[in-house]
Amino acid sequence: MDILSLRLFLRIAARSGVSAAAQDLSLSPASASARLVKLEETLGFRLFNRTTRAVSLTTDGEAFLPYAQQMIETLETGLSAVKGQGAEAEGVLRITMPGSFGRMYIIPALAEFHARHPRVSLDLRLSDEVLDVVEGAYDLIIRNAPLADSSLMLRKLAADRRILVASPTYLEQHGTPATPDDLVNHQCVSLAEVTKWKFKNGQAISVPHSFMVNDGEALRKMLEQGLGIGIKSVWNASESLKSGLLVEVLPDFLLMVDVSIWLLYPSRRIIAPKVYAMIDFLLERFQPVPPWER
Repeated sequence: MDILSLRLFLRIAARSGVSAAAQDLSLSPASASARLVKLEETLGFRLFNRTTRAVSLTTDGEAFLPYAQQMIETLETGLSAVKGQGAEAEGVLRITMPGSFGRMYIIPALAEFHARHPRVSLDLRLSDEVLDVVEGAYDLIIRNAPLADSSLMLRKLAADRRILVASPTYLEQHGTPATPDDLVNHQCVSLAEVTKWKFKNGQAISVPHSFMVNDGEALRKMLEQGLGIGIKSVWNASESLKSGLLVEVLPDFLLMVDVSIWLLYPSRRIIAPKVYAMIDFLLERFQPVPPWER
């Protein structure tokens, strides 16, 4: 598998045609076609569906595309490092992040990032699932969950402070708890599979799950509608707290939290400039004080 064939694969995918890609790389169409066939034989699967009119990626070709991009970008970064040159941030940057967090804090910042790094294009995946950074060929993962990826490099983006909240309407109708023990007499809204609410003073309360939901955004909406008391990340509830739709409950009893918001990326000796560019950009925006705490 040679570098020129990988570059040819990427150009065919970008230009949707062998002839156009061949011209970009100063190859004849016949030579380009022969290289593509040889590459597919080496890989053991077809990269493109080819007809007389169109060329399109196969399912395997689409899955292989980000890995080929990473190989070329890593090579170029390494060559620049050896030559003592500062490589410019460019290429496709694949990022996955929690849906709500991405919509609230990352998407609104992308115009500024693009203005600084116009040669970086973004492939974003908004998902609350914990996706595999290596298997998914992601360059960067934003995750607010306990960490179990020992093979990954990580940087802490911000603390994920969590508090108990409820709507003023709910508290007017049902009263305000004075201690964690009082929660057993209240309606509570919980994320699915959360059976106990733990506090830093050592208490662990098995609250009555009047309502359960598997989506954090839906949980916030339910709390705003007065369905009970629940745990929310401050980053997610900050606007609701400022507007008065939600108020903090039991502020003197801090919750036990074992998660933060992390930036994770594969542990390679050479990290592409595009990854460093995004990491530096996000750290600048979220540290030392994240926007929801200002």
